[in-house]
Amino acid sequence: MLINEVCRKCSLTKKAVEYYIGQELISPAIQENGYRVFSEEDLIRLKRISTLRSLGLSAAEIRSVLSEQAETALKEISEKKNLEITVLREKQKLLQELAQNRDWNQVQSRLQQLEKKQSVLEQLIHVFPGYYGRYIALHFAPYLNEPVMTDKQQEAFDTIITFLDNTCFDIPDELKKYLDETAVHFDESFAERLSTYQNDAIQDTEKYITEHREEIEHYIKFKQSDEYKATPAYRLEQSLRQFTRNSGYNDVFIPAMCRLSRSYQKYYEKLQESNERFLQEYPQYMNII
Repeated sequence: MLINEVCRKCSLTKKAVEYYIGQELISPAIQENGYRVFSEEDLIRLKRISTLRSLGLSAAEIRSVLSEQAETALKEISEKKNLEITVLREKQKLLQELAQNRDWNQVQSRLQQLEKKQSVLEQLIHVFPGYYGRYIALHFAPYLNEPVMTDKQQEAFDTIITFLDNTCFDIPDELKKYLDETAVHFDESFAERLSTYQNDAIQDTEKYITEHREEIEHYIKFKQSDEYKATPAYRLEQSLRQFTRNSGYNDVFIPAMCRLSRSYQKYYEKLQESNERFLQEYPQYMNII
């Protein structure tokens, strides 16, 4: 079919179809007379392009969704859109403050900090697959609220961005499928509860051990069992350990986070102290952290 018929069936303008062709999102056949001829497959693809465009996706994002990794791309883009909505709300608050207070310097400073935070979180979502990327982003988000005011902080921020730009936590398809299947149990409230449990253990490790001793011992026993080692969760855990050892996550990213954020440095120091106390009480814990 020719472009006029395609436009009618897809409810698109000729200009829009030509734009998609120019962006190489679709490549119809060209006859000897120069007319473009669209197949039924092209028609289906154009309808999907139109849908994705209406959902606010860029040409680059649409291209990734229409690739062989469509499901993965859609999940990552969805998470980024969630982040963009959060950032947009924060910008709206800044706009209201500017209208009320006319404090340009303060708003500019907070806007720069917000954009830096968004950059790091977007990269974390890209590096780590599935809902795990969202969890990691939620974990680090509270520690990225401090303004970058010193050369040391700026160097740390640049180091983090460079590290994330050149890093990818790639896992086998079967583990990606496992992440997708378990994603139904994950939302921000779940992440917040998990963070609360972790913070309780870090802030008062002695109390946490005393109050949760039975649970801790049951957890350690399960993590050491053959039953657990036969699960995708165990293989994912091993992949993550290998990634943190070999990628520079522990040696580059974490130290840079400590230099960038005083609040994260305090958290990390408490985390190290808590881990040492756990290891004193449960030496076998070394094999599962």
